[in-house]
Amino acid sequence: MIDKKIEQDIKAVANFLEFWGRFHAIYNGIVSKSTITKEDEEKFLETKAMMAGKYAELNKALELKYAPHSRLTDPVSDVLGLASIRFVSEKNLKKAEDDWKDSFIFLNGILERLKNNKKRMGEFNPVGVFLKRLFDRKEVKS
Repeated sequence: MIDKKIEQDIKAVANFLEFWGRFHAIYNGIVSKSTITKEDEEKFLETKAMMAGKYAELNKALELKYAPHSRLTDPVSDVLGLASIRFVSEKNLKKAEDDWKDSFIFLNGILERLKNNKKRMGEFNPVGVFLKRLFDRKEVKS
């Protein structure tokens, strides 16, 4: 059985991960410079704003149902909360890099859960699911 919502969610997370990798490359390119210019900062902030919008869309589409329940905040939001990179201390740059790694793991964990759900759904017989739903509706009406 194919679940279109799971298929859409897998595609959305995979696409976001691709953009997330590109955003990290931009960030690394800027941070590796000896001096960060105002233009670098503007490029970073524009890209960050775009990523924040994409992440909000992803969160809305996923309805947060794949996020681990034990996590109060997600690391993607932590990275997207980085307001500036020109004046960030070495300690905060290290924390940001750790947040990037956590974000990548977090997003891949969601993608893995989606793929597992897809695999599990593929094992269901569509006729059996239809009949179960039909009988469930009749019981509710009774």
